[in-house]
Amino acid sequence: MIRLPNWILVVLALVVLLGLTTSVQAAETLKGKIKSVSADKKEIVVTDKDKKDWTFTMADDAKIRLADKDVKLDQLKPDDEVEVKYEKKGDKNICQEVKAERK
Repeated sequence: MIRLPNWILVVLALVVLLGLTTSVQAAETLKGKIKSVSADKKEIVVTDKDKKDWTFTMADDAKIRLADKDVKLDQLKPDDEVEVKYEKKGDKNICQEVKAERK
């Protein structure tokens, strides 16, 4: 039977932890108000607190919640307060999750 040195297990555990940490850090969060929704293009435009517009393309498996209920993209309206979790892929912002509140 082949015996591996104990330090190999420690190194393997560190590699797994670093891999998980990197994937968690990849997602960024933005808070703002919806400026426009385009359900046919699967896009939303959000204005942040600095009045900068951000365009997000919805991922196929994106989760959209309005007042703690699952909804579809076309149920979001301009001026809804949102928190968007997204990843930057190339020059696009791919939305993974939207949490919206209507005032």
